[in-house]
Amino acid sequence: MADRVLLVTGASSDIGLAVIRTILASAAAPLVLAHSFRGGEKIQALQAEFGERVRSVEADFTDAASVKKMADDILAQYGAPHSVLHLPALRLNYERFTKFDWQRFEADLSVQVQSVVILLQRFLPKMAKIQDSRVVFVLSSVTHGMPPKFLSMYTVLKYAQLGLMRSLAAEYAATSVRINGISPSMVQTQFLGEIAEVAVEMSAAASPQGRNALPQDLVGAIQFFLSPAAGYITGADLPISAGSVC
Repeated sequence: MADRVLLVTGASSDIGLAVIRTILASAAAPLVLAHSFRGGEKIQALQAEFGERVRSVEADFTDAASVKKMADDILAQYGAPHSVLHLPALRLNYERFTKFDWQRFEADLSVQVQSVVILLQRFLPKMAKIQDSRVVFVLSSVTHGMPPKFLSMYTVLKYAQLGLMRSLAAEYAATSVRINGISPSMVQTQFLGEIAEVAVEMSAAASPQGRNALPQDLVGAIQFFLSPAAGYITGADLPISAGSVC
């Protein structure tokens, strides 16, 4: 896999860092393009740890022109990535629907959905010609059953991602690309920085295991969907929720 390229968007997130470190621990690890906007120090730490196997790519995902430039730079320097792991999102924020902030929604829509549309429009035609190419979306358990209260903005965005993932899986099912997603319940990360501690504690208490997920709890499923072992699976959305949703 030394000649393969994995693009991780939102790589400076806690989940992104955990996935990259686990993948690069393998002797057959791909070259990792680690995208960030304001997480340069974290990517530099990865580069100090793993050297040339990590390359930094930067873009402001709220800005379509910035995303297009990043995509074009990747194609010019590396060609189409072998695989894409899509992670980025604005920080989670509990609000009643009557306080729905349309400006924030549009910004998060750009980060979570528009960005990956731009990237995959450029990459997928070329990825379809690469053996065992993969796209993995990190979705959310809010798309399974009744979502929690006060998360209307986040829920709409994750359903949009889910619809995109499944429609792309259908369109590219006859090619070598496999497109899947995982749907974790609340994950204990910096992403929760704007949520009241009591809400985080209530989520943990409601879990059958009595705790929220940790980034490492997601890594195995992501690795599987990125691997050749997932060759006969596409359009799947795997809940990672300790059994709280199925």
